[in-house]
Amino acid sequence: MLNEQTVQTELLTLKQVSERMLGFIIPSYQRPYVWKEEDVVKLFGDIENAFEAKEQHYFIGSALSAVHPTTDNLVYELIDGQQRITTMMLISVAFKSAKIATPLANVAILGNQPRLSFAIRESVRNLLGSYAGLEHLSKPGIDVINKDPYLKHLYSNLEVLKQRVETLASKQSFDIKSFADYIYSKVSWVNNIVPDVLDLNRLFASMNTAGIQLEPVDLLKAKLFKLINTEKALYNKIWQACEHTNNYFERNLKQLFPDADWNALKFEDLSQFSREIFRSENNSTFNNQTSTTLAELFAQVQAGDKPTNAEDVKAKDGTDEIEDETVYCRSIVGFELLLIHSLRIFCAQQGWSDLSPRIKAANLMACFDGLLSQSEETIKAFLLLLWQVRFQFDKWVVKWVEHDDNEDPMLRLTTISRSNSSGNYYINRTATELNELVQLQAVLNFTGDRSAHYWLTALLAKLVSNPNLKYSSVLAVLEQLDNPLSLTTNTQKEASFSLAKGLTPALTDWQTYLTYFTEPKGTSFEHYWFQKLEYLLWKHGDKTDSNLRSYRITSKNSLEHVHPQHEEYKNTLPKELLDAFGNLVLLSPGENSSYSNQTVLKKKADFASKPRYDSLKLKALFDTYAKMANQWDEVGIKQHQADMLGLLEQHYQ
Repeated sequence: MLNEQTVQTELLTLKQVSERMLGFIIPSYQRPYVWKEEDVVKLFGDIENAFEAKEQHYFIGSALSAVHPTTDNLVYELIDGQQRITTMMLISVAFKSAKIATPLANVAILGNQPRLSFAIRESVRNLLGSYAGLEHLSKPGIDVINKDPYLKHLYSNLEVLKQRVETLASKQSFDIKSFADYIYSKVSWVNNIVPDVLDLNRLFASMNTAGIQLEPVDLLKAKLFKLINTEKALYNKIWQACEHTNNYFERNLKQLFPDADWNALKFEDLSQFSREIFRSENNSTFNNQTSTTLAELFAQVQAGDKPTNAEDVKAKDGTDEIEDETVYCRSIVGFELLLIHSLRIFCAQQGWSDLSPRIKAANLMACFDGLLSQSEETIKAFLLLLWQVRFQFDKWVVKWVEHDDNEDPMLRLTTISRSNSSGNYYINRTATELNELVQLQAVLNFTGDRSAHYWLTALLAKLVSNPNLKYSSVLAVLEQLDNPLSLTTNTQKEASFSLAKGLTPALTDWQTYLTYFTEPKGTSFEHYWFQKLEYLLWKHGDKTDSNLRSYRITSKNSLEHVHPQHEEYKNTLPKELLDAFGNLVLLSPGENSSYSNQTVLKKKADFASKPRYDSLKLKALFDTYAKMANQWDEVGIKQHQADMLGLLEQHYQ
């Protein structure tokens, strides 16, 4: 029996959820499920990496729930943590839909209903139930799905997850059932259960406006700065300038070092810390007080001290010195991961070994164990390197940037200039036109291990070593790093660290790799190669074509058979042609569904009627199809495949 006055805490896995016959409901006051494909792919891929690394447990964080009144099973109402727990349920549904007979797949259903439900959202129940094989529940139509914010992301993520599961199941070298058992019993989260006497709407509103719990990055900062005895306030400002990633570096510096002569400074002057330029008062305050904890917030709400329109609680570690301007940029990685990449570069420079833990933000403290045993001077040297890394990161690495009146931010680079206003000089940023460097980074951002972004270690190490490179040189550097990373026989972690040290990792030669593309792998082909082709087709394409010129490489996670597996008129192709590289394109689930099982001719007409290209490889394929008098058979498929492999071979050789 739950205590009526305290928060109960338990560690849950899907195995425990199944054995205890637990259900979950998303209350009506919650926002829709909003995780995008890349978020789900990142979590799924990270769990897969943990499984292959034989990690004993994988922790996905915490949830806050309340017992939902019901006469049957115990049902938790999710107050916080909806996105992660919903995604875990979607993974179970994907295994069920892919017909992988494991205990994980059975988690999808509780009785004759989906285990996860959304209050007053019958359409969600129908969608989840139909994917889980509940015949009495009908899947909503694609038009309904696309118009319903509660269905859109659930559907696209289910499609992506199902294809990922089917791809892994098709690999003879991968034990899909052991992987399912790992997800079922080893992936865990902390479930905090609040008393049912608490006003849940009040608590939810308070949580949205208060800082909850101490983050690992705060703990790391406290441990590092405990070892710094001199100029602590100065190094604190260096940390702060690097930490605030939703603003550009020079803006952070201007607020933290207002006494610098900003009228005389040029952007290049900021590439490394200079005592002559940036002075700091040694008696500045330094405090490590943190934000409100969950227990404190609960106590405030219970006592009625926390109004539903509670003001933000600011951390008092000095970060309130940085004011949030109108935020229009967002980093592709969090500060935790930027710290880890900086530390790997520091290790390479010092001649140390690479970090032992797997590279991900959740392993921040484990990655820094070694540095925490070093001297004060070594820690200061790392912080000075962090400054250099952050400068290059903001100069050359894409960010999500809002531009004009576009609803969604785009991956962009910016150009830097100086302007004069009323006798004062300012460093300005302007979004650049779409270019090769943006497109290639988009490829890397949307493929590979998205929890690590290994390529950043290699790229930032080169940029720090050569801080004054121009655009063409940076593009050449990135291409020269990306090629060996895509052909290496080492792990991405090993290869990226070798490149950071200026060494070449072990490689497979391109001719050997060509045999990979001649096999009918179907949806088992790595998505990277499709995105790499998008980059090469854009780079070498006809820029007078406005659709090509404006085409952006985006997150795509669904492989489409251009001649469908189940064509509407029952026309078939041999499996070696159906699953050939030349008959496949990478699309988003929505794009994939729009083509469905139509004939190639109908797909071509749909493609031509759209205001922008879904895929440059698909455009090239339809160009070949037109040359073949609208016949899509062995000749056309092999011709398109040869064209694409020729483009790749030219780039790699």
